[in-house]
Amino acid sequence: MIGIIVLTTIMACSDDVCENHTKTVHIEKTEQGYWLIRNGKPFYIKGGAAQGEYLVELKNAGANTARIYDTIDLKTTLDEAYRLDLAVVVDIPLPKFNSTPEYYEDEKLFQRLKVDIKNTIIRFKDHPALLYWNLGNEIYYPYLHRNTDFFANYNELIELIHELDGNHPVSTSTIGANKSRVISIITRSPQLDFVSFNSFGTLSAFSKKLSPISPIWDGPHVITEWGVNGPWEAETTSWMAPIEETSTKKAEQIKKRHRKYILPMKREGSLGSFVFYWGQKNENTPSWYSLFSENRLKTQAVFELENIWKEENKTYPGPELEYILLNEKGAMQNIVLEPLSKATMEVVLTGSDDKNYEYTWEIRRESWFENKNSEIYTGSDIITNQNFATFKTPKKEGPYRIFLYLKNGSEYYATANIPFYVLNPDNEEK
Repeated sequence: MIGIIVLTTIMACSDDVCENHTKTVHIEKTEQGYWLIRNGKPFYIKGGAAQGEYLVELKNAGANTARIYDTIDLKTTLDEAYRLDLAVVVDIPLPKFNSTPEYYEDEKLFQRLKVDIKNTIIRFKDHPALLYWNLGNEIYYPYLHRNTDFFANYNELIELIHELDGNHPVSTSTIGANKSRVISIITRSPQLDFVSFNSFGTLSAFSKKLSPISPIWDGPHVITEWGVNGPWEAETTSWMAPIEETSTKKAEQIKKRHRKYILPMKREGSLGSFVFYWGQKNENTPSWYSLFSENRLKTQAVFELENIWKEENKTYPGPELEYILLNEKGAMQNIVLEPLSKATMEVVLTGSDDKNYEYTWEIRRESWFENKNSEIYTGSDIITNQNFATFKTPKKEGPYRIFLYLKNGSEYYATANIPFYVLNPDNEEK
């Protein structure tokens, strides 16, 4: 149960709590705070929100848990996780209430949803790698004053999972630290065992934002996504292209946020966290969230996370960079270029420039506004000379982005990019 219900039930050995001790996974409240108990032992989540094919890398980095977003080929993923001694949080995908409320308000659609969930639980509830179920990711749980069948039907799904699987908790992931939504969740769905949060740039204010409701709720929680700022939190060009940090800056941000925000939460009811994104993901750009390249090279953030999870202090062996310039301008200077004109890139490195780096460049058409993968532009004739490169701008007008991939022969790589706009200066009023 969430919040006050948890506080009142776990402090004494009631029938429910004594029964908890026989469960594979349950939550206990101690003098030190909340603990997730797995197979009779305290278990603090050190995890990655992951693609199933990157589990070996997750284990090697010192993590103990993977969050998997869907049930596609789930048996293979769970089996591999068990082989690697990794726990798995399984997301049960649900339609979002803000865009498709009919799945919770139309009885036929809801029953179809319920059958699918039932089949999933029955098939995987006894798998030894399973840690808990996450019933919906950012489903925009409605505020408690709404008049909707969602609440009764969503609770029916929670109760179905508990009925079929009494050994694993059920949670749901919500966005940021929206106190109104948290109150709605704990009031309308007290059957949930705890709440989970996806929090990026707002992670620094997470505890402060929720403190006003602490008399009502200060229960256990998991940070199911954290990492670098999202594109919606970034500065933008005048044509609204979000400006991405270099991989070097992102690694610094990951390290700092874990130290300043993730670790202190352990004293504030946190059961652990999942860094986002343990794999390769094209969202706004191919590199924004990705902790790996398409050919499985690692970013510096992976190295920093390994230091964190293994409590080590090794020196990073991969490439680093400060920033890149396009025609001596940075991304914030709204770079507009003529079609088929010559442009020059400069890479500013950290420390000495005398480094044996391999430079790879590519130009992609922007696609953040179309919600699809960006398309590589092949007619740029990019010529590289150490930390400089020249290229011919595209003929077609529109927004583009030039990417740098920097390697040094290690298992790591660095990346940076700059958006630019191609605009024909011809006077169209003639």
